[in-house]
Amino acid sequence: MIEELSYSSEDQRRNKPNPSKLKIDGDLRNNLASYKSAVQKYARFRQDVDLEVARSEVVSSVLYAETDVAEIDRTFSMEKDLQSALRREIEQIEPGLVIADGGVERTVPSGRIDILAKDPSGAWVVIELKAVKAPRDAVAQLLAYMGDMAEEALGPVRGILIAPDFDSRALSAVRVVPNVQLVKYGFRFSFSAVETRSTRSGV
Repeated sequence: MIEELSYSSEDQRRNKPNPSKLKIDGDLRNNLASYKSAVQKYARFRQDVDLEVARSEVVSSVLYAETDVAEIDRTFSMEKDLQSALRREIEQIEPGLVIADGGVERTVPSGRIDILAKDPSGAWVVIELKAVKAPRDAVAQLLAYMGDMAEEALGPVRGILIAPDFDSRALSAVRVVPNVQLVKYGFRFSFSAVETRSTRSGV
């Protein structure tokens, strides 16, 4: 836009036409120079505003950083605990499943697969775990891992997404993906009385 408002005295001497789309009556060069100056001032104003907004965002990020880090650490720990529990009893997910990653997360171009297993038919089963409600992005993440495995592995690939609950958009996404299964997990608590009385005679 600045270039369209540029009109030199040489341009005026040669009687060049108006380079802009503005309708201008009177002295073309002076009017264009005024418009150009106004646009440049506005551009500097916008830069100052954008800089202030960016500064505010940085301050907000710093203020909430500790909370975010703590929440991420807690979620990561829960997912690790869940993964360890499922590796010990993988058939809780589906009868006949066997661990196929040697007990460690399989690294693929899109990231690391939480658990890689095989089912009785020989198909690869990519298992993604979430300690919190799974969003639509979790489905996309699982599909990316499945795509990586499809390129590397021989045989069919399917996926299982495990979470305590699922976002409505995640449910919608899975409806059109036949080889992805959603599994919801929960915790069971058992209770038993604790003997607090002494077993010594007469007490």
